[in-house]
Amino acid sequence: MKARVIININFLVLFIFLILSCADEDNFKTDISDLESFTLNKNSIWNGSDGSGSFADGNVIYLNNYYPDWDSYSGFIYSNIINDFMFNDSSKYSSYPSGGANESKVYAVAHQFERIVITFKDSIKGEEPQYVMLANTTYTALAIKYGYGSAKKFGGNSGDDPDWFKVSIIGYPTWGGVSGPVDFFLADFRNDDNSKDYITKSWNYVDLSSLGNVKKIEFQIFSSVVGTPLYFCLDNLKGRIQN
Repeated sequence: MKARVIININFLVLFIFLILSCADEDNFKTDISDLESFTLNKNSIWNGSDGSGSFADGNVIYLNNYYPDWDSYSGFIYSNIINDFMFNDSSKYSSYPSGGANESKVYAVAHQFERIVITFKDSIKGEEPQYVMLANTTYTALAIKYGYGSAKKFGGNSGDDPDWFKVSIIGYPTWGGVSGPVDFFLADFRNDDNSKDYITKSWNYVDLSSLGNVKKIEFQIFSSVVGTPLYFCLDNLKGRIQN
């Protein structure tokens, strides 16, 4: 009899959990910004030269500062360029894995000169980010690997230098304050075993659920090596929006 009561209680707890989970999901809708709504000519970019200052996909607004004197930008652009081996201008706007996440065509490319920021269409409700996918640009990856341009080769001549390159992600909750950071290393040579040093050549899931419900997200790029090109690629930002 006692065993039967315990089993019944377990079923009751599971039933209540399922009801509460369904009720919670009914209060939210999912938003995925995969950038596939944008159309580009083959191997081209949108870099903000139209002066619009941003582009939007789903509930997400990607901020852009374009500098006409240098034909350059800070913040986000979007691209479909394929180049995973040549260190040239196009490699600044190319993902090192070749193409977007999950073999998609279009992806965002971030460059840090000023702040790199994402906001949302409804700034009062904000969004509860779940995850984002990040990758290296070919330009940064090759500079790290070979020491092109003003960047030192990571690891140095001996391979023992504990160099690293990371993106730090900060949330600005709707209630105020700051959440995070969530750090993700796109290259890491700090391990004592040099065979474990890496420059990531894939798209990587980064869990953002710890940021909570936010009105904006800021991305900051850091490197142990002065002169490392401050770029990264972004795709498939998934979040929940309260109904």
